[in-house]
Amino acid sequence: MKVTIFTILAFGGYFATSIASPVAVENSLEKRQDIDAIETSLETLFTQIQEQTGQINATLTPIADAAPEEDAVAAADQIAPQLEAIADLLDKSATIAKRAILEGRYVKEDIFKTVSIILYELLGTVKFILIKLGLGPVLFSLVPLILALVKTLKALDKVVTGLLIAVKFIADELLTAVGLGLLGLL
Repeated sequence: MKVTIFTILAFGGYFATSIASPVAVENSLEKRQDIDAIETSLETLFTQIQEQTGQINATLTPIADAAPEEDAVAAADQIAPQLEAIADLLDKSATIAKRAILEGRYVKEDIFKTVSIILYELLGTVKFILIKLGLGPVLFSLVPLILALVKTLKALDKVVTGLLIAVKFIADELLTAVGLGLLGLL
């Protein structure tokens, strides 16, 4: 009698797991698609940021390093729309990350790589701006960009656990470059 009850329970458990398995496979497929959508959005973000930083670099290349204040202010006014566009792009990516938080937390290494590449692109551009113009003329344009970057990194860290740890050194270098520029203003 006990063997029969255990057999019925075993078959019942087997039957329940065989029915539940397709649901689990569909959920994992949806989760992978969500992470792939985030990755695709980040790659698109990188492409759009590259377009903006390319315009900034093209504008600043003919200007001498540590340009006189008149030239620096004029160049800062020219690149302000690109800096605002980058800040807007980062804000939109934070929204994408927040949507992904609701869908779950999953890790994919390509996201670390893409975020690192985006940070290096921004780091290179910010350093180039600081070398050419100094921080004074572009301070008010860089603040929204840095705040949007921080917001995006925090949102993505909630989606991809450990992202901030992985890109901390790049973000530190970016913030150090701006911080040193601020010290130069004193």
